[in-house]
Amino acid sequence: MFNRISHIGIVVSDTEAALRIWRDKLGFKQFSEAHFDVEGIRSVFLSLSGEAGEMSIELMEPVDKSDMNNPVARRLATKGEGFYHLAVVTDDVAASGRLLAERSLPTIDRPPVESATQARWLVHPKAANGIMIEGIEEWAGSDQ
Repeated sequence: MFNRISHIGIVVSDTEAALRIWRDKLGFKQFSEAHFDVEGIRSVFLSLSGEAGEMSIELMEPVDKSDMNNPVARRLATKGEGFYHLAVVTDDVAASGRLLAERSLPTIDRPPVESATQARWLVHPKAANGIMIEGIEEWAGSDQ
C-alpha cells in the first residue's frame, strides 16, 4: 500500500530561523522550496543528502499566521512549533484511502498540491495515536 515514508512536516514560525538550526547546525541540506497556495504555507524541504527521493524534513510556515481557518496557522497559534505530520508515498492515493476506510481508519480527502495529479488524504491524529498521516503520490520534480 505504501512505498516509503516521504517526509516529516514540522510547523515553524520563522523559516529562516528554523533553517539556521536544521541546515546550519544539524547539517541537513535544502533541496527545494515551495509555496503551496492550497495550504497557505511556505515549505522548505531538507534531507541528509540534499536530494529529493529520500526521507526528508518539511519546514512549514503559514503565509498568514493570523488566519485561523488555516490548519497550520491554527496549530502554530494553539500549540506552537513542532511535529505536524508524517507523509507516506503511495502509488494510488484513492485506492489506499479506500483500503484504510475498509480497515476502519477514516480518511479526510484533501485537494492536490501544485504539481501533483492526485488528491491527498489525511488520517486525523485522533485516529492514529496523535499523529496526522498524509497519503501522497510521488510526483515529478518531487519536493517530498
